[in-house]
Amino acid sequence: MKINWGRALIIFFIIFFVWVFSFVFFAMRQNNDLVTDDYYQKGAKYTDQININQRSVTYQDSIKISTTGKQVQIALSKGLVKSADSVQVYFFRSSDKTKDLRLRFKAAESPFLIDKTQLMHGRYQVYLSWSLKNENYSITKIVDI
Repeated sequence: MKINWGRALIIFFIIFFVWVFSFVFFAMRQNNDLVTDDYYQKGAKYTDQININQRSVTYQDSIKISTTGKQVQIALSKGLVKSADSVQVYFFRSSDKTKDLRLRFKAAESPFLIDKTQLMHGRYQVYLSWSLKNENYSITKIVDI
């Protein structure tokens, strides 16, 4: 069987359309959720978050996160333990929001121990937030589980 330019063109279009439809099929199956459900409201309040981040720079080295065999340990400095009442810990996984984890601890319980079975393997952004003298503070750290 000899392939002339007409048959070659038809074969090319068939292969091209199969590729396009398979690309569309796989693209439609991907998760495309926003980072948060209230994305636009948080964007409007982003100036407040910038101010919180600027206030929190002095506490960046006051929080240590380490991973051991079966646990994640979050240790606060003694000064932060004495002044803060509670600390909210939010493990954010950007690839899948169903894998996020929110916890609340009393600062006096430092170091906090979190069982790794609650977390999937991969990279997490850990947001730690607390209040001191009616001012909010927040620190972000990256942890690989």
